Amino acid sequence: MAIVDEQDQPLRVLERHEYPVASLGEEKLELSAAVRDVLAERRRQIEVEGFSLEHDRQYDLGELPAAAACYALFAQRQVLGLRRNEPDHAWPWILGWWKPGDARSALVKAGALILAEIERMDRQNPHSDHQTRQR
Repeated sequence: MAIVDEQDQPLRVLERHEYPVASLGEEKLELSAAVRDVLAERRRQIEVEGFSLEHDRQYDLGELPAAAACYALFAQRQVLGLRRNEPDHAWPWILGWWKPGDARSALVKAGALILAEIERMDRQNPHSDHQTRQR
C-alpha cells in the first residue's frame, strides 16, 4: 500500500524517510489532510529543527510522549475555551521550544511527537513483534 496525495502523486515530504510512497502498480492509499499534516510536521522536525532519528535516541525518559501530551492538553483547553497558553508542568524542554499555535496545530505537533517516540522505540528494539506484524 502506498501513500499518495490528492493528485495521485507520492508525498514529496515523505520520500527521504521510511514511510511508503507510491510505486508503479501499487495499491494507493488516500490520506486525509490530518495524516499528511502530521507526517509533514514530523519531516519538518527532522529537516528544519534537526531532530533526526539519531537525535531522538537521547529521549529515553519519556520526553517525546510528555511533550505530545502537553500539546494535546493545550488543544483540549482551546476547545473548552480556556485560553491558558503555557505548557503543562510535564513539558520536558525549555519554554522557548513551546510553540503550540492553535488547537489543530498543537494536535498535529502532538501526533508528530508520538510518531517520533514510536520510531525511537522501534529503533531501540528493531526486531520487535510490532515491526514485523502484517496489518
